Amino acid sequence: MDPRASDCEVDPVEAGHGSVGRTVAAWLVASAAVLGSCAGLPGGTEGDLSRAAAQSASATASAELAMELVAGHRTTRAHAVTVLSDALDEVLAAYSAVAAVEVATGQEAAHRAALLDRIDDAATVLGEARARTDAVATAPSAADVTGRLADLTGYLSAFAEGSR
Repeated sequence: MDPRASDCEVDPVEAGHGSVGRTVAAWLVASAAVLGSCAGLPGGTEGDLSRAAAQSASATASAELAMELVAGHRTTRAHAVTVLSDALDEVLAAYSAVAAVEVATGQEAAHRAALLDRIDDAATVLGEARARTDAVATAPSAADVTGRLADLTGYLSAFAEGSR
């Protein structure tokens, strides 16, 4: 296989007629699950941090699913790029929200710093995922990016649920 070849080349017959529809449905279910957990989040600074973490977790979960489809040659490049771009927009919005949060205690400052670091990591990995879909020769493999997105999703989801 040409190292510059994209992981997003899809054989429509092999991919199956409804693969994109199933992808969208899976994305909606994952997003609803993460966002549904926001209703019980605390208020104040910790609540703001939890909501931003949930927003980022939803974005990285969507990107993870897109990269799984890329790795399995079950999506188009255009679909993957759209999902990754939307995920990056959400992560950057969450980063801005967290950066603007006012902290009153050292503990809140430490939580904000930890979350900013992980959201920054998410933006970096999403950039690498985009490079993979653009067939950049030096980009990490789709499987590597998917694994890192899974780790970030786990951390961000736990943070959103109150684990610090």
